[in-house]
Amino acid sequence: MEPLSWEKRKETGPSIVFLGRMVPKKHPIALVEAFRLVKEEVPQATLTLIGDGPERNRVSRRISRHELQDHVTMTGALPRQEALSIVRKHWVYAQHSVTTRSGDQEGFGISLSEAAMLELPVVSTLHDGIPEQVEDGETGYLVREHDFEAMGKRLVSLLQAPGTVRHKGKNSRRKIESKVRLKERSIEIKSTLDVIKEKKRRS
Repeated sequence: MEPLSWEKRKETGPSIVFLGRMVPKKHPIALVEAFRLVKEEVPQATLTLIGDGPERNRVSRRISRHELQDHVTMTGALPRQEALSIVRKHWVYAQHSVTTRSGDQEGFGISLSEAAMLELPVVSTLHDGIPEQVEDGETGYLVREHDFEAMGKRLVSLLQAPGTVRHKGKNSRRKIESKVRLKERSIEIKSTLDVIKEKKRRS
């Protein structure tokens, strides 16, 4: 799937998207708290949460507590291509991954790479394999785990600067292309997931 032109994306207004399972290691509650802070600075901002999981009810309650229902969309789980068609319409991808009490962590986050391939800058955390995908200050921003205040500030800084969103989004795609060496392999790519599977098969 190809990126949506920036001109089309800009028409939607400042927007943030997350795609993934709503589980403790992705800490969607922290993302909602970050968005609450974003709304104070960027009132027209919206957040789309794509996915389902055991944290969904908690997330829904937190959205209601902060009276964000009119600004947050929860789509539930969707087929991958349908989900990516929604992701590509947004300005910024955000995911607040953390290490759980049991030690569970992210690996190489597929959704982050797919968002990068769609030219979205990524705001995430200094967590396990994520710094391999996100170059702080160049392709997006990284904050400490559980620091939703810092995540909120980084999201505000992007949403208030459309030119920066566009620039970092293009950097984001270039970094992932370099990471998986698309040009060297000369293979037909439909999604970053295909790329990663091919990389593992050849290793």
